[in-house]
Amino acid sequence: MMKKFIYIYSFVCFFFLNERIFAQTEAATIRAAQGTVTTASNSLRPYQKFSDNDSVPWLFGGDASLVFRSTYLTNWAAGGEDQTGMSSIVNLYYNYKKDKRTLENYLTLAYGYLQTGDNPFVKNDDRLHFLSKAGYQMFPKMYYTASLLLRTQFSTGYRYTADDRIPTSNFWAPTYMFVSAGIDYRPNNSLSFVISPLKGRATYIRRKFGEEDMDIFRTAGMFTVEKDENGDDIRVPRYSRHEFGGGAIISLKGNLFKDRISYSSNLDLFSNYGIGKNNDNKPQNIDVVWAFATKIAIYRNISADFRYDLRYDHNQKTVFDDGSEYPEVQTRSFFGLGLFYQF
Repeated sequence: MMKKFIYIYSFVCFFFLNERIFAQTEAATIRAAQGTVTTASNSLRPYQKFSDNDSVPWLFGGDASLVFRSTYLTNWAAGGEDQTGMSSIVNLYYNYKKDKRTLENYLTLAYGYLQTGDNPFVKNDDRLHFLSKAGYQMFPKMYYTASLLLRTQFSTGYRYTADDRIPTSNFWAPTYMFVSAGIDYRPNNSLSFVISPLKGRATYIRRKFGEEDMDIFRTAGMFTVEKDENGDDIRVPRYSRHEFGGGAIISLKGNLFKDRISYSSNLDLFSNYGIGKNNDNKPQNIDVVWAFATKIAIYRNISADFRYDLRYDHNQKTVFDDGSEYPEVQTRSFFGLGLFYQF
């Protein structure tokens, strides 16, 4: 079933992007023939967060990327294995600005997989992120702000051992939700500093999962330790956890070299104040989520993409082969060549 889903998903992504890219190229050719443009575009669209037209306060846009990779070997003396993979990402935004009021909405959908030899498909990217941020200007470059952030994934993730695979995540398991209020300092259209002395974080796991899926709860730190009838410690699944603290977000986004390179960086920090009964979190245990991405336009709708993610969450435990578990810095990087489309 998983293999069928991936095949269908790959076909839909490839068909959609090919259709859009052909339409975009045809439109550019028509404009060139009409004299409205003089050269083929080898650059990205200039970065723009809000509409420049006061009578049309809403601005919608986004981009989509699709990267394929494959290696096939036949009687290759040096050895190796066949490899097939694909990564796709869609970024959407729908922003509003009028007078002193702003509203920013961002949605990121990403999925990638990799297959080596006769091994099953393994996902290497799986993101469903939504951010909504409202602001009200109090000074020329400073806003009151309130935001909602949602982070989860589409499908099951596994931890692989020598002879088994163990589920560690699933759709809505876990899901992280942040609600915050604070001050947003925007020195220019590309840079934003948000300080939130009031920030709530909620973690949820669907009740479909139980003690037989303990690794999902253990990886997210969603369990309590209790005593059984023999007085031994046992782990009991926990389906929700609510934390209260403060945080900061630093966002940077823009273009370089005549819009041939786009970049974005987002650093999100959260500190739990340690308030509440049975709250073992400490303010110095700061959760860190940093994402950096850059895209280089090579020719028309072909681009090179690089992405780097770093995370540290004191509640998320890395499970090692010897059975020990403790929080670790998590990193992931990606580089590829593929198709992209902007709208």
